[in-house]
Amino acid sequence: MKKRVIIIFGVLIILATTWIGYNGIKKLNKKVSIRNSQNDLTQILNGLSHAISDEAPFTILIFFNSGCEHCQWEIQEISKKIDQFSNHQLLLASFEPELEAISFLNRYGLSDYYIKSTPEKVMTSFSGGVPQTLIYHDGKLVKHFKGEVKTEAILEVLEEE
Repeated sequence: MKKRVIIIFGVLIILATTWIGYNGIKKLNKKVSIRNSQNDLTQILNGLSHAISDEAPFTILIFFNSGCEHCQWEIQEISKKIDQFSNHQLLLASFEPELEAISFLNRYGLSDYYIKSTPEKVMTSFSGGVPQTLIYHDGKLVKHFKGEVKTEAILEVLEEE
């Protein structure tokens, strides 16, 4: 009886360890896949049915949600310095209902920069919460900010290249 309990317990430990390892590898593979897709702006924008501007040296892609306080702050700060982004392609992507996103962006005069997305398209482009700001130079990722970021930090990246 004691031997049987030890064997069952051992098998359960092996199964649990295997399951934990499998899930860890699965999450790691997803992160690598997302990181690889983030590196190529063309791949992301094709997924969002949008084209890269040939005239803009940088593309700033911000994933947001109008209900997020951090997104609200970041979008408001960008609107105050929007003229400093005029030489670059600014894209604001959200997977919330289009009317909500546009209404939110209208408050800051930024609805022209909106690109529609879906949860599926966004989830292939990044993992984690919003806001997330990705900055591309010549279609390649140069900086990725996760969470709220000051406009000055974005502008610094644009000046460095």
